[in-house]
Amino acid sequence: MWQSRVGAMIHGIVSDAHGNVECYLLALRLLERLGARRFLFLGDAVGYLPGDAVVRALLSSGTDSIRGNHETMLLDGDVSAERDAIYRLNETRRSMSGEYLEAISGWPPSRGWQAPSGVVLAVHGSPADPTNGYVYPDTDLSTFEVGEGTTIFMGHTHRPFIGTNRGVRYINVGSCGLPRDAGCFGSAALFDDETGVVRLIRFDIRDAVRAALARVGPVHESVLAVFNRPTPLDLVGEVYDA
Repeated sequence: MWQSRVGAMIHGIVSDAHGNVECYLLALRLLERLGARRFLFLGDAVGYLPGDAVVRALLSSGTDSIRGNHETMLLDGDVSAERDAIYRLNETRRSMSGEYLEAISGWPPSRGWQAPSGVVLAVHGSPADPTNGYVYPDTDLSTFEVGEGTTIFMGHTHRPFIGTNRGVRYINVGSCGLPRDAGCFGSAALFDDETGVVRLIRFDIRDAVRAALARVGPVHESVLAVFNRPTPLDLVGEVYDA
């Protein structure tokens, strides 16, 4: 059982909310209940579900954030009509204040720090390509050149896992708002920076998704298909009642 300790810094790490502020806030409440006192967002606050609700929540809470590929596309405005029918980024950009766009442009592509337990690197994609790289549960981790003892937190693929290779830990925290391995269970991570213990947590997002869809209105059929994916028998992470 997870236990927070006096003097320890417990980090709550979340990624890939994609406009789903209801699920993002659900994740934060659960992480806080489990002892998290500092929060890190690994990118993709926007995309798929239109609007600035997640960005607003991140900025109002002072959460440390990094830029995902959807933030990059939002800022560049380089999205084809075909893709944007799914991503809804142009709509989101038009509704977003200049203050929010400026804040997003200041999010770095990665964050790193020296924790008591070792070096920590946080990216959206991969160590080799922080914004657009993909690291799946079956990715060959030996291709990455990372210093031994480093702990790497990632998102982007919406598929949580913990892997190790040559003394490096790779933690994909999955997606809080649009999980691709199980439609009804979001994911996030807890990190004790003193002991180095990492735990992936899962939580039922069905009620939150219904609220999010009622708020934003119709979304692309491919997005609905993600939410309707069946839950695998080997669900990754510890399941908590959110």
